[in-house]
Amino acid sequence: MFLLAARSGDLAIVAVIVALYPAGTVLLARGVLRERIARGQLACLGTAAAAVSLLALT
Repeated sequence: MFLLAARSGDLAIVAVIVALYPAGTVLLARGVLRERIARGQLACLGTAAAAVSLLALT
């Protein structure tokens, strides 16, 4: 999927979104394993979500 996105999309945006894979890991751990999300992790998830939404606006 990364190669398809890199070929058809803007590589700068694709690279930033791919770099957010740790956020997916945290969300999966919360959903599947019922782990708690610390305040720092929650703040980082919010910042990452804001960054992706700002990229979507451009």
